[in-house]
Amino acid sequence: MKKLRLYIPVVFILLVTASGCSKDLLEQRSPDKLDTEHFWTSKERALAGLAAAYSQVEGFVYWDNYVEARSVRDFYREDYVEAGDDAYNYSWWIEHYNFNFTSGNYAIDLLWRENYRGIYYTNQVLENVAAMKPDMIDDASRNQIIGEAHFLRAYYHYKLLMDFQQIIIRDKLPLKEGDLPKGLSPRKETWDFICNELKEAEKALPLRSERPASELGRATKGSAQAYLGKIYLYRAGEDKAAAATLMTEAGTWLGKVISSNQYHLESNFMSMFNGAAKNTQESVFELQQSSDVNNGAAYSSYLGDWVAASQMGGYGEIYGTQRLLTELLKEGRTAGDHLYDHRVYASIVFNDPYFNDAADPKAYGYTYNDIFEAGTNVIAFRKWVPASLDRLGNENAINVPLIRLADVMLMQAEVLNEQNKPGEAMDLINDVRNRAGMPALSLTGKTTIFNQIMHERVMEFTLEGSRFYDLRRWGLLETKMKEAGRSFSADKAFYPLPLKETVNNPMAQ
Repeated sequence: MKKLRLYIPVVFILLVTASGCSKDLLEQRSPDKLDTEHFWTSKERALAGLAAAYSQVEGFVYWDNYVEARSVRDFYREDYVEAGDDAYNYSWWIEHYNFNFTSGNYAIDLLWRENYRGIYYTNQVLENVAAMKPDMIDDASRNQIIGEAHFLRAYYHYKLLMDFQQIIIRDKLPLKEGDLPKGLSPRKETWDFICNELKEAEKALPLRSERPASELGRATKGSAQAYLGKIYLYRAGEDKAAAATLMTEAGTWLGKVISSNQYHLESNFMSMFNGAAKNTQESVFELQQSSDVNNGAAYSSYLGDWVAASQMGGYGEIYGTQRLLTELLKEGRTAGDHLYDHRVYASIVFNDPYFNDAADPKAYGYTYNDIFEAGTNVIAFRKWVPASLDRLGNENAINVPLIRLADVMLMQAEVLNEQNKPGEAMDLINDVRNRAGMPALSLTGKTTIFNQIMHERVMEFTLEGSRFYDLRRWGLLETKMKEAGRSFSADKAFYPLPLKETVNNPMAQ
């Protein structure tokens, strides 16, 4: 495989500690070396530090972290996928698909390292920007930068706690080597810490409409609200005793996002996943990519090659299963134009008359039979594949919506259903369905509506990294993996702590 050529001009600022000669006259500061005292001196420097804090989101800075490790963690653990032939050449990939990973798995180690690196950079921003003098930065800029840093510190801890049963809360910079070893925190304590961080961020962050175009992609008030809602909903799945209270909290925060009128469903569903559109009106928080190399950097990747079927010119590392196709097509050709749910065609390519119309070839300008062997039924993914197959083999700058309005709406529908408000839940479900050309439904009964929500989440979020976590919070992981014929045991619902961490930090046991 090609290696990702990615160079990000962010500031990686090293913590400096006092050491050396006791004679003050011999202590001289090198004029070409930045230290913490002399770096944090202006708004521009504060923003550079904030850029470093953003740099670790989703491990985008390296090929291994983003294209490979993130993909096998987020995609191979979905019950509706199968690994391609080439994946079996990489044991550290296939261990995720087979759920036989151990603490030494490389993708697990990268997940731990990249998020704690992000936390470290974020703690630098929080401590140093807060200490900057009034003549260095105005209060409005200081408060907003600190708000974004609180959001990022919450985000990195959240990413860790979603995959590890317990983690280490890192809420301050280490000043000496003895500060590095630290024990794991109880899960509830860590969730509370993350929620408090997001609430601090929410108070300081601007609305999306208050961001200039040049700042699109940076965290907003809606970003913090959406993650608060999502986290409280996930917590309700974990803590049955407090579920009602947690559901209420989730509904409050999700409702703020919806009622803010800052976000709207994007009419062109596919455009959010193939590079045709960025930071759409639906996007609440989005991983930024750009092919602009004017600043000496390339914020792009080969993820499309990794996802695309080999018959399409990709690496062929992942395919959909017949079980996925059955779920996607189960409502039949009931869209207003007598097609299947429009999200199907934007998510996969499959053997269907829609993709075999020679007069109007809809599979990237080809028919299905042009690409795949006639008579086969390969189920190939379209999400994260560029709009033109000619772009495969090149780096592509396809943004990744990390949380979007449709997710907020379906989570809120889930809350409302649990609160015995079926009419309000169905209104949100039907709004999401309407975008896909599907007719409105009039469902009643908590179980019936919940089953529809499960279906809608497959239609919306296949290959977006939510399926595994949804099944886990619903208590359905073992059932669905068994239905898929996948090898799975309850002890694989979370990753083990990385071997390097337990060796180097004896308190993390």
